[in-house]
Amino acid sequence: MIKKAAIALIALAAFSCSFASVGRMVEVTGPTQIVRGQEKIEGKKDTGIDMNDSVETLKSRVSISFEDETKMQVTEFSKLKIDEFVYDPKSGKGSLSVKAAFGTVRYASGAIAKNSRENVRVQTPTAKVSVRGTDFSMTVAEDGKSLIVLLPSIPKSAGLPSIVGSIVVSNLGGSVTMDRAYQATFVSSQNTSPTTPVVLDFQEDRKSTRLNSSHTDISR
Repeated sequence: MIKKAAIALIALAAFSCSFASVGRMVEVTGPTQIVRGQEKIEGKKDTGIDMNDSVETLKSRVSISFEDETKMQVTEFSKLKIDEFVYDPKSGKGSLSVKAAFGTVRYASGAIAKNSRENVRVQTPTAKVSVRGTDFSMTVAEDGKSLIVLLPSIPKSAGLPSIVGSIVVSNLGGSVTMDRAYQATFVSSQNTSPTTPVVLDFQEDRKSTRLNSSHTDISR
């Protein structure tokens, strides 16, 4: 059984390596760069993303679409590292590992999260997020402190309802599960358990006040 699993992983890796790009930028609003080894590449619409690339934005936003239809939106002054991406379109299985180093990144699940959930690793410097087919955002400060918010999925077609899945946020200090839209948890260090989730209130005029209040509460 172990031998078969090893052969399968090798086959997936070989398949992935046969294609240079694992995704591409589908939207770029301003100055952006891709760091690929010692090379720095200007980020533009349709620029390919390779495994081990880091995407760095200045005063700009970037949307990335991966081969399995995983979507990531990277906001201003953010850095996202693609640690691993292996995907077999025939089975829909593979592995994905990314890290939000700082800034804000929104994640939307693709085929890998649906078919190989155990092989998806989404991380910040202080927390790991286990994905169960849903959307969420990660806001990471320069010191690694992280605010993670569960979001309703964006419908692929107009008229379809959004769906709320669940995520588990964990580190050396413990873990919490979130399964309600706009639930949030704050993680201050690798050894401190994520805070008890609270639901952020984004309604109209109270949006800014509520967000600041909730952020304060969950960071204690």
